[in-house]
Amino acid sequence: MLDTSKSWPFGLSSGYAPRFVAIVLLVLSGLVFLDRPVANAVKSLPEWVVQVFNIITRIGDAEGILLPTLALAIFGSVALRVGSERFRTNNFKYLTFVSAFLFFSTAGPGLVANMFKRLIGRARPMHLEELGLFHFQPVLNDWTFQSFPSGHASTMFAFATGVIFLFPKLRWWVLSLAALVGLSRIIIGMHYPTDIFAGFLFGIIAAFAVRNICLWRNLIFTRNANGKIVPKAFFNENYITAR
Repeated sequence: MLDTSKSWPFGLSSGYAPRFVAIVLLVLSGLVFLDRPVANAVKSLPEWVVQVFNIITRIGDAEGILLPTLALAIFGSVALRVGSERFRTNNFKYLTFVSAFLFFSTAGPGLVANMFKRLIGRARPMHLEELGLFHFQPVLNDWTFQSFPSGHASTMFAFATGVIFLFPKLRWWVLSLAALVGLSRIIIGMHYPTDIFAGFLFGIIAAFAVRNICLWRNLIFTRNANGKIVPKAFFNENYITAR
């Protein structure tokens, strides 16, 4: 399902786009029936549970991912150009490239998801009793009408996918963390299950798009002898100097 050695996830590389769209619509249709009962159920959760998930949800704040990776990418780029020889090692160059990739593979999907949710303008669960499940206030809205898709879920699943591209052994750790953040958004009353599902899909697919751009530009990734997309060798001088 999430084979990062292929061009696209969920079988899209194999020409199954129509089937994928049909399955997504089917899942969304099913989840819609859960939106109201789940939104009502979380209101009765103990306060301490909500507080715990309020802490967890902060992991998905984009700043916590973007600021460190951007800072490392900028520092690395400057140091590689004007710094001393100690900064021009393969290890340091690789760290710079990895930081830049994680920044763009997270920032790009997160930015587009936030644009979409403002354009769509779905009311958040706090408006459920007043406006219902399907009230939309497109474009001109505030944060209470920016529910679909979840920005936190999009950001976290994009980041998790970016990490998996580079460090496949961390797959289940980062996916579990992203899922936990997505769950937290439901529990604290910010999103419906359909919002999280949409963010999950969007974040992963958009991260693949960023990776594919890097592959096209011969940066970070390459195709091996079997045609699979893999990270270039960590300490291969040809990789470091290739442009």
